[in-house]
Order: sequence, then C-alpha cells, then structure tokens
Amino acid sequence: MNYAIITALLLFASIQFVSIFGELSLLDHALFNFTVSLMQKIAKDDKSAILSPLSVSTSLFMVYLAADGKTKEQLQKILGGTARTSDLRQYFANQIADSANIKSKKYKLNVANRFCIREGFSVKDSFKRMLRMYYNETMHEFSFEKRKEFVKEINKWISSKTNKKIKDLINEDSINKDTNILLMNAIYFKATWKKQFMKILTKEREFHISENEMKRIPMMMNDIKLLYYEDNLVQVIKLPYTRPKIEMVFILPKARFGLSDVLAKLTGEDLFKYINDAKKNYVTVIIPKFQVKEKLDLKEALQKIGITDVFSGTGSFGELVNNTVSVSIGKVMHAGFIEIDEKGTESTAATVVDLIDRMGTQRRFVADHPFLFAIVDNLKTVLFIGQYVK
Repeated sequence: MNYAIITALLLFASIQFVSIFGELSLLDHALFNFTVSLMQKIAKDDKSAILSPLSVSTSLFMVYLAADGKTKEQLQKILGGTARTSDLRQYFANQIADSANIKSKKYKLNVANRFCIREGFSVKDSFKRMLRMYYNETMHEFSFEKRKEFVKEINKWISSKTNKKIKDLINEDSINKDTNILLMNAIYFKATWKKQFMKILTKEREFHISENEMKRIPMMMNDIKLLYYEDNLVQVIKLPYTRPKIEMVFILPKARFGLSDVLAKLTGEDLFKYINDAKKNYVTVIIPKFQVKEKLDLKEALQKIGITDVFSGTGSFGELVNNTVSVSIGKVMHAGFIEIDEKGTESTAATVVDLIDRMGTQRRFVADHPFLFAIVDNLKTVLFIGQYVK
C-alpha cells in the first residue's frame, strides 16, 4: 500500500489510572469522545471525510495554554474530561515530543506547530516559555498590511511539512483586520503495510455508494491473519504497519447503507472496543484503493461539541496577554489528505509479499460500501479518523 496521510490545522484568533486490561483512563475516555464527536459533526452522508484528532487536539492544547478561567476550564473538560490538569499537560507533552519528527525507510510521522501573533501585541514571557517547553517553538509575528507575503509564507510552510500534498490552504481573504492570533499545526504520516497487497490481485469491483448509485473502482485483495472484530452492527479489521503498534482500523457497517446510522450511534467507548477487542482470525480482505482530500472550517463543529468561549470574543486568555485585551478565534481551517494503495512506500524496491493458503480463511471482509477508517497508535491514540463514501 502506498499510504500517505497529511493534515494541516490553522486556527485564526482576533477514577484516574493508566489504561489497564482494556479499560479507559479518564483522559483516554475524553479524547475518544472528542474524536467521535468531532467526526460526527463533520461527516456528511454523501461525502468522504478525514480529520486528525491528534492534529486538532495538539493545536487546541496550545489554546489551552493561552487561556485561563472559564475558558481554560471549558477546554479542559473537552480535551481531558475529569482528568487532572497535571495529567492533561503530561499527556500532551508526551504526544508532542513523541510525534515531533519520526522518520525511517518505511515510516514517517512529522508533526509541526507554529504560533503567530499580530505585530503590536505584548505577549507574556511566561507563555513564550511554555511554547518553547511544550512545542520547541518561538513566536512569529505578522501584519495585516503584509498579509500577501504572510499567506505565501504560511502555504509554503504547510506544503513543506506535508510533503507538498497540501498547497494553498489559505488566501488573503482568510485574514482580515480582526485576525490577531494564528495557530498552525501540520502533520504528515506515511507508512508501509506489514503484509502488503499484490497488485496482480487488484481488480475493478462494484462499490455501492447508495441505493441509487454504484461505481466500479479498483479493489485490493489479501488473505491474511489479522485482528478481527464483529458484532450485530459492524465488522472490524486492523491492518498493521511495519512500525510496531501503528494500525489502520476499518469499520464496515453490516447494513450496506448503514454508515450514517453506525456513526450516529458511535461512542468513544465503542471505538475503543472495536480497536481493543479484535481477535486474530484468517480473513479475506477486499478494500478499495482510495484517496480522500478535504479542507474544512472546524469552527462550527467545535462549537457544537462544547468549545464556545474561544470564539465568543469574551473568552479569557490571561496566560497569553493582559485580560484587558479582547482575543477570539475567527476560523479553524483543517485540511487532510489520505491515499491508500498496495505498496505502502514510494520507493521502487522489490517487496516480498506473504500470502496464506485461502483454504484456511474463516472470514470475509468486503468493503464494497461506505465505511469508517482510523489510524491508531498504541491502541488509544487516534492519529486520523475518516469515512470513505466515494
């Protein structure tokens, strides 16, 4: 599989225990709920979608560091639930450090953050120190008068951090005279299947988009021993990458056109269960080669899940500037890209592919209708989540 995911996020601003034996900590519980809630708000029945909960949450944590009072409490509730503040800070410190820039021949994860503020603002030294401590980042200034150059700089930065997969994310109209603070987060992910698909087995098959629409698309096939889960509503498979603990999870509704119902009923606990309760089975896997590319303004979706103060104009950002200064977020731009195929690497090196005897296959997983997918690290960090419709 040639697999690359990229996402970029821009924000424009004018019982506690570690998971053990399949149980969720308070913090994990909150972040799984955050992931599912946000996905539910952006999903449309007739459109594929992708977002990075890791990207969004690490940028919101930057806002959390800048906020105080009720505004900070609201962000704490959404990102951390009832977990202790110290646990929330430690979690994101670890996440940012672990995902800063990981590269190998068959795996690449690059997460980069940038904090930009309009010229003339007096930012507290304590916030600058936090920015360096958590993100290894310094302040960047911009001016409305020179927005053309600034937009060019932003798009160049995003492009460089996403292997040129995301270009021209914003334009001059994206920044107005009330834009005071800009937070940027870019994430690029590319990995190789542990058990790759053979191109010779890829052929066009029917993919049923809706009751009234069907198209023929390239579908990959593999017979493989993998982690599999099934209940009355869904089938789930987990395809591992060469890097340990990184997996792609496919959640296929049993009802051919049941994606919207499955997603509407999905909870954070359900997603965790699908990821953690899967057991090894021999499975014939048939999934599409596909690509999803999307740009979203997440402001409305974030407001619907309970993050409202930062957009209101009355939010408190006392950790960033003096509280007499009015600061609010105007837009939250999020762009994502995913590409799935057989190889899993851009290189032309030959690869040995192991196929099992199909006589041992016990299950069939045929993704010939809309489904959910997620990229998960260490069973509980959701790097990406999305849906493929067409």
